[in-house]
Amino acid sequence: MSTESWTITAPQDVDVAEARRVVVQLTDGSVDVVADPGRDTGAHVEVTEVSGRPLLVSAHDGELHVGYDFAGVEGLVDRAKGVRDKDRAVVRLVVPAGVPVKVGTVRAATAVTGAAGDLTVTTATGPVRVQGSTGPVAVRSASAAVEVAEHVGDARVSTASGAVTITGSLGRVSVSTVTGAVEVVARESTPLVDARTVSGDVGVRLGAATPVNVRARSVTGTVSLDGVRLQSSARRTTTVDHADRPAEQPGVGAAYVSTSTVSGDLAVSRA
Repeated sequence: MSTESWTITAPQDVDVAEARRVVVQLTDGSVDVVADPGRDTGAHVEVTEVSGRPLLVSAHDGELHVGYDFAGVEGLVDRAKGVRDKDRAVVRLVVPAGVPVKVGTVRAATAVTGAAGDLTVTTATGPVRVQGSTGPVAVRSASAAVEVAEHVGDARVSTASGAVTITGSLGRVSVSTVTGAVEVVARESTPLVDARTVSGDVGVRLGAATPVNVRARSVTGTVSLDGVRLQSSARRTTTVDHADRPAEQPGVGAAYVSTSTVSGDLAVSRA
């Protein structure tokens, strides 16, 4: 097992011979991960800015680690509370498309493009943008906006106050927010969408010919389908169970939308 390590105190490029798994942990700044389908092995790390403590880069037994050490969500919260924490870095990584990528930040923005392996992002307040991914995506944040664009497959997002947008040819989509609005756009697939919010509104946009089954529960929120409000079967709360007739075309399945809110509205549309 070979180990290589670098201590970065100024802008620097690092080339790693082998990268079967990538872990990035930053406080402030930004990380941009580009998954290159033409790259079979190895990774390129470009650090364009670093301040505070030196940034650590290490490669051990196929795992590439970039950043600082802090354990889990608890560690992120502890560092977010550290007003004297000046660690900041701007990092760009080019890695093989199929490698698993795990990113943890406090305030640093995260951008990931083209990931085909498992992708996990955890942040306190740093915005997250994932583009063109085809592997499972899981994002957890406290108050950051999250965008998963042109995604193929399953996605899971949990945040408190950040808005969540997920688009693409989607499979199973699970979203949990407190006040953050949720928008899911899947015009080329028939996804299973499960959304849980307190006061955040939920919007789901599907293809024009997509049959849809809706199960919505809310205290005061409303439910609409193609601009028409669906009536609740309960008097004091909103309870809606709607099922379209199966599509006449063979092989066309139905999308399933399940939501639970306190005051958030659900709007499902097809175009």
